[in-house]
Amino acid sequence: MKAVLCSAPLTGHVAPMISIGRQLVEDGWAVTILTGRLFRDRAERAGLEHVSLPASCDYDERDLDGHFPGRARMPGVLRARFDLEHMFARAIAGQYEGLAALVDKGDVDVVLAENLFLGALPLLSAGDRNRPRVGAVCTSPLMANSADTGPFGPGFPPSTTRFGMLRNRLLTAGSTSVVLRRANGIANDAVRDAVGRDAASFVLDWPLLADEVFVLTAAAFEYPRRDLDPSLQYVGPVLGRGGAQPEQPEWWHRVEGPEPVVVVTQGTLDNEDLGRLIEPAIAGLAGTDAVVVATTGGPPATSVKVSAPNAVVTEFVPFDLMFRNTDVLVTNGGWGGVHFALSHGVPMVIAGSTEDKNEVAARVVRAGCGIRLRTTRPDAIRRAVQTVLDNPSYRARALALQAELAGMDGARSISEALTRPPANTREHPDSCRPR
Repeated sequence: MKAVLCSAPLTGHVAPMISIGRQLVEDGWAVTILTGRLFRDRAERAGLEHVSLPASCDYDERDLDGHFPGRARMPGVLRARFDLEHMFARAIAGQYEGLAALVDKGDVDVVLAENLFLGALPLLSAGDRNRPRVGAVCTSPLMANSADTGPFGPGFPPSTTRFGMLRNRLLTAGSTSVVLRRANGIANDAVRDAVGRDAASFVLDWPLLADEVFVLTAAAFEYPRRDLDPSLQYVGPVLGRGGAQPEQPEWWHRVEGPEPVVVVTQGTLDNEDLGRLIEPAIAGLAGTDAVVVATTGGPPATSVKVSAPNAVVTEFVPFDLMFRNTDVLVTNGGWGGVHFALSHGVPMVIAGSTEDKNEVAARVVRAGCGIRLRTTRPDAIRRAVQTVLDNPSYRARALALQAELAGMDGARSISEALTRPPANTREHPDSCRPR
């Protein structure tokens, strides 16, 4: 059996797809991954054949502003719209070109595409009954529209009351017809040029066209959607596998005492300006009895211009080891990082507004395992961290989610699902148009 995995060239999306591919290889599959050229070594070390995306849709995530000028100046939701248009919708033609070249060889049994690899949309819109089985892998919160939720992006909580569903309908109409109209038009034009037919769904709804949808979380952490849930498989996160026990950093003795430990991170992507979260967090927590461990995610520690006697600043930390000693995580809200923290029962404070961070934060609040901040003022961060430390309910909810996630293995569940007939074979793409 042969599988083709597809991912946009972003670490947070590629990494879980490589882990899924590694599991498939162990289970006897031949696996090819279509993604950015910078991930070749990582994919091949996992036993996957790597095929680079066409140059027209490949880029280096370490220089996104260089590839997409003006992106860094976009605030919050406007950046998310910019990304959907420029990073993802405009990549459809090149992504589909690469995917079609692999599928046309005729020996592909399964295509697995993560939810921001929009190059799967032409394949699913073409109406070809002989196409391979297609699975969508949601490496972020579920983006598809639903009558029970508001549109993806701002982080509106779900509502199924009469007035709540009216709100959902009006906000979704505004999102699809106004806010994301241009992105959807770009996607539709690309699909029409590629396969001679209109896109069979709204651009963010494309996973619902797939034969099955794998959501990389527990059902308790996502919003229930009565109109979608039967087609979704909540398989749990893909967090990678622990290797050799990491060495303890030289400052490790500081986190082994009785003082609470607070870890601060902006992730590995949104860290070009460490003044967004790391610096105000250090400033806000200075003078408290907490030990603050701030990780830059790559930039040198000297990039952080704020210091405090109770703070350690480092480029990287061994999170698998670190979270065993962590009382609160202060984060911008990356999907993978949040799940890694929850897998260790760590409650959190989330202060992020770019990419999908509003949506992640809203789910954390709904699950009761953390606090969402709409500001990164030092005093606000300090109060939020103290609230989480003082109120045991946040830790209790994080521990409850830890227990649920402990019984889940996203990569293994997907591999096992692919040995069974598709859960949701689609007869015709038009049947999946939003109602």
